[in-house]
Amino acid sequence: MSYPTHLLRRNEHYYYKIKIPVDLQQHFPTPFISKSLRTTDLQEAKTILVAMEYRTHKVFTMLRTGMLSDDIAKQVVRGIVPVREKEVVVKGLMLSDVIRQYTFEKEAQWTPKTKMEMAGVFKLVVDILGDVAVKSLNRQALLDMRSSLMKLPANSYKKYPGQTIKQLLSRNDIPPMSIKSVNKYMGGIGAVLRYCANEGLIVVNYASGLKISEKNRPDEERSIYDIADIKRIFDNLPHKKVYPERYWIPLIGCYSGMRLNEICQLYIEDVQEIDGIWCFSVNGDKDKRLKNQTSERVIPIHPKLIELGFIYYWETIKKTEVPRLWMKLTWMDVNGYSNNFGKWYQRFNREFVTTNPKKVFHSFRHVVTDTLKQAGVQDSIIAELVGHSQGAHSMTMSRYGKRYQPRVLLEAMKHLDYGIIIPEWKT
Repeated sequence: MSYPTHLLRRNEHYYYKIKIPVDLQQHFPTPFISKSLRTTDLQEAKTILVAMEYRTHKVFTMLRTGMLSDDIAKQVVRGIVPVREKEVVVKGLMLSDVIRQYTFEKEAQWTPKTKMEMAGVFKLVVDILGDVAVKSLNRQALLDMRSSLMKLPANSYKKYPGQTIKQLLSRNDIPPMSIKSVNKYMGGIGAVLRYCANEGLIVVNYASGLKISEKNRPDEERSIYDIADIKRIFDNLPHKKVYPERYWIPLIGCYSGMRLNEICQLYIEDVQEIDGIWCFSVNGDKDKRLKNQTSERVIPIHPKLIELGFIYYWETIKKTEVPRLWMKLTWMDVNGYSNNFGKWYQRFNREFVTTNPKKVFHSFRHVVTDTLKQAGVQDSIIAELVGHSQGAHSMTMSRYGKRYQPRVLLEAMKHLDYGIIIPEWKT
């Protein structure tokens, strides 16, 4: 939904936000006026917005006359935004100040998980660089930061609480973080400095081009489960009635390629019969989350799942009139419904399946895509099944073609035959 200019919505509440004109920024502590409208109702917010816009532009006009004394100008500004005497002028902002402003502007677009990750990124960035003036950051300072990151461990605050960055850098008995993690932090400071450059706070973004080339191909970031791994998974699937998700979710992952959270957040109505074919509907309705636009899709339920009793399980759960398939899973800000199951699966995976850290639940997606690819299934069908973008082809199909019918997708999915006996669900 689009909103009027200067009206933002965050966590269901509405905010007024307007950028201070460049010629007036010396009168304000930050480059933006940002205020909560203290309402969750859109129409009420629009009404308040009109009054806010009138007052703000009236102040801008008065300041531009040049006829106000410093004291009167401060009083006028206080009428629309509190002014703290100790706050610095915008162009002298410290690193923590611009990070705070950057976060405020971007967090409405971030998921709770991204907010948490970025907070961790910026904390380490400031701890390494220090809370310095943004203008003082040059190329060498950022190169030194990158060198420090390459020596620091992953999750340093969690694994080594109480130790400073200097103490950790002096140790040689801890494994360093991955290149991918180093690039995540360099990307964070790069985004902040790019924002500063766009706002005229700095002339050059010295973090540009400092990410390290990763030698591994994207398909090597996580390893695929082999047949021996899959057999160990199937042989050790738990059958406790109180935790049906521990039996069904790994099977659905292995026979559909759905993402973990897509499976964990399934509602009763997301199991549908379309043209005589049982399907999963992956959508963003209610409190469900999608990774991107191409994630919304329909996936036929594999015949093996039906053979093992999934539809019978679904019918049984439906009769109880609960809303979701897995009522033991609770919603959390960071990972939606997958948080607790993800932790359980990690323990199960390491105990019964493999100690390879690259083999995780996401490996099921690699199993599915690789199995279908080796069977000669078209890339476009594989992409639609797993919810991947198809680039220029995707644009062509979205404009001139329809999605594949369930029967076409089902024929492709029949290639997912691992030749392993699976213990049936015990009701």
